[in-house]
Amino acid sequence: MAASLRTDASAGLDPSAVIDSREAYGPNVLTEAAGTPPWKILWEQFTATMVLILIAAAGLSAYLGKALEAVAIMAIVVLFGLLGFFQEYRAERAIAALRAMSTPLVTVRRSGGLTEIPAEQVVVGDVVTLDAGAVVPADMRVVECAGLRIQEAALTGESEPVDKVSQPLASAELPLGDRVNMAYMGTSVTYGRGAGIVTAVGMGTELGRVAGLIQDVAQTQTPLQRRLERLGRLLALFGLGVATLVGALGLAGGKSLDDVLLTAISTLVAVVPEGLPAVVTLTLAMGSQRMLRRNALIRKLPAVETLGSVTVICSDKTGTLTENRMTVTCVDVAGRRITVEELVENGHVSLAPTSPIDAPSPAVTLTLMAGALCNDGTIKTRPEDGRAITFGDPTETALLVAASRSGIDLDELADRFPRVGEIPFDSERKRMTTVHLLPEPGWSGLSSGYVAIVKGAVDSLLLHTTRVWLELGPVDFDDRWEARILAANDDLAENGMRVLGVAMRSADRADVDDDIEDELTFLGLVGIMDPPREEVAVAVQRCLAAGIRPIMITGDHPKTALAIARQLGIPSAGVVTGTELDRIDREELVSMLADVSVFARVSPEHKLQIVEAFGSRGEVVAMTGDGVNDAPALKQADIGVAMGITGTDVSKEAADMVLRDDNFATIVAAVEEGRVIYDNLRRFVSYAVAGNIGKVMAMLVWPLPFLATGAVPLDPVALLPLQLLWLNLMTDGLLGLSLGAEPAEPGVMNRRPVDPKGGVFADGLGRHTIITGMAIGTIALGVAFWYHGSATPHGRRCCSPRSPCSRWFKRSPSDPTNRRCSDRRCSTIDS
Repeated sequence: MAASLRTDASAGLDPSAVIDSREAYGPNVLTEAAGTPPWKILWEQFTATMVLILIAAAGLSAYLGKALEAVAIMAIVVLFGLLGFFQEYRAERAIAALRAMSTPLVTVRRSGGLTEIPAEQVVVGDVVTLDAGAVVPADMRVVECAGLRIQEAALTGESEPVDKVSQPLASAELPLGDRVNMAYMGTSVTYGRGAGIVTAVGMGTELGRVAGLIQDVAQTQTPLQRRLERLGRLLALFGLGVATLVGALGLAGGKSLDDVLLTAISTLVAVVPEGLPAVVTLTLAMGSQRMLRRNALIRKLPAVETLGSVTVICSDKTGTLTENRMTVTCVDVAGRRITVEELVENGHVSLAPTSPIDAPSPAVTLTLMAGALCNDGTIKTRPEDGRAITFGDPTETALLVAASRSGIDLDELADRFPRVGEIPFDSERKRMTTVHLLPEPGWSGLSSGYVAIVKGAVDSLLLHTTRVWLELGPVDFDDRWEARILAANDDLAENGMRVLGVAMRSADRADVDDDIEDELTFLGLVGIMDPPREEVAVAVQRCLAAGIRPIMITGDHPKTALAIARQLGIPSAGVVTGTELDRIDREELVSMLADVSVFARVSPEHKLQIVEAFGSRGEVVAMTGDGVNDAPALKQADIGVAMGITGTDVSKEAADMVLRDDNFATIVAAVEEGRVIYDNLRRFVSYAVAGNIGKVMAMLVWPLPFLATGAVPLDPVALLPLQLLWLNLMTDGLLGLSLGAEPAEPGVMNRRPVDPKGGVFADGLGRHTIITGMAIGTIALGVAFWYHGSATPHGRRCCSPRSPCSRWFKRSPSDPTNRRCSDRRCSTIDS
């Protein structure tokens, strides 16, 4: 590795090599692709189909000298265009959040010495030193390792820190989470120390690849936007058709060109529901406020409705379905297994000087005591609220919490068994040893004044075990005990737990040597896992009842993923790993999605592929996650859902919705709210379009009787453009808003999701809308014809149709025998 990168692991690069490397591989920064410029966002607001219809109507009005109508129509266009612009205009900050993950200063070896440089100046071939608390500045091959553990959850999704090694691995084709001799940009060191040779910088790192995936994801329309776009095209075709028909009838009836154009303008204005954009925006805004009260923060308004159409929820495991907190769930000792909850229920545990515990099981409690003593974690209480805060490796703090919950006083334990020696954890030995002074010689049957406690991998401990602790004392270790312990270890692992073995032995002195870990007495096994959230299992069942498939996509181990899925009730025909995904093509993946609901050891590219494959099946996909590795899939999904508490800035910026309580159940509540909002939007569209059908019908039918009889109507058009604008804004705008606040219908979560291919008028709503619109038009025309008949008894005009006065005569209240012109400017009287 060092030779191929022309560097030296002990001395590092010389100045000339640094320059050459920077020229060859570029700077250690994440580049940002240009986002959508504001002018383009603004342009898109004024090129929508329905907006173009209104612009055409305004142009025709201006041509005819109808300045008031033209100004009014363009005012509506500009108002709604600006409203849409400010809704969509926001800076894309996902890449900026990725940049923030890099550390400002790092220590590197150059020219035989140590020097501190900004992270941006790190080059391929640099030798970087790593210590606890440091953020890894670039991708690197670990060459020195002393108990090095790195937290990679944000990149891989694995909940616990990864033990790193410096040796070469057996295979080059390993998933990201299994490359234990690599350290990756943006991850953090939680324990130990080490050094690594930089193999990739900037956009060439795994974090850079995630940034590239985010930039490559194309913005797609939401189901609501697609439906409204189809509605706009339908209304445009309908309006142009009706306007053409009305114009042809007018010309055939001898109308002037100006009258025909005025009729066309009025028809076009009648077709377009001008209040639709405003009502949709305000309905979505009201829905987002209701969701906020249920801990769902909406970042993009169209996502509110999209939730109601979701058919698949792809969820990350760690921090979303689980608590993202390593927890001891059970202790297995010779002959029995007991859960921590059972220990808690049994009451307080004392530290008797001659026995590790009075009840319920000395072996179980001795195991918990040993795990708490052989431990570098700490628990502190916050003085402001008394809340316990853990510090240290999650596995070790889990042991402390379990001991504390079982009734062991950790402060008393540390005082009575002070640590006097230790051998730190080593990834090659797979164990850690501490030596403690006993409160008195012969405590718990030990033959000396000191005790050595060892914890680590079960197979590693069994190689040095000679006895097994059975209740109140040890017995000889034999093949039967070995088989029993290994079987218990396998059973716990199959249930998705990380298993630690705990052992001890008498020590004659505080000094540690090579023999301190021999002739051990095996105490028991501790099962540790990131447990499922209690409320998630109920939420999963609600999803299934609502016709929504929950899918688990995680970077964690396959056994762990499948075990959690079973506990939550997620049905799946097995588990598929990232390695298997690399060996199949897109068609096989799409076919596989029909039965498989659990994917493990996956990379960001795999998550993106899975989301895209579900989309190609016609599904509306929601993707949840909290890590950097989730960001590309969050952006690709129809709706991305990020965790507000544990989520990284990258995932939040890429998402459409953020859960303030990191609760999967909140997603289900948001889906219910989304369905209610979609129902309300359909009601409004039906209401608005039905009204417009009535207006168009009035425009179309009004002149027909007069054409047939040769009579001259009161006005060339039933309604003027300005009148139609006023009607649409008053009815569609103000009255339509009330439909957006309708409560949920009973059983809204017991029906299938909205068909993604279905239109706004699906399920018979179109037929209902047409019938309602025709009823409105019929009633309006009936009233108009009645009024026309009462106002024109003789059917004569006052003046020539081409003169400024073309009004009908009406009877004068003072002289009913005469008819006076209805235009006050005209003094003509018909006798």
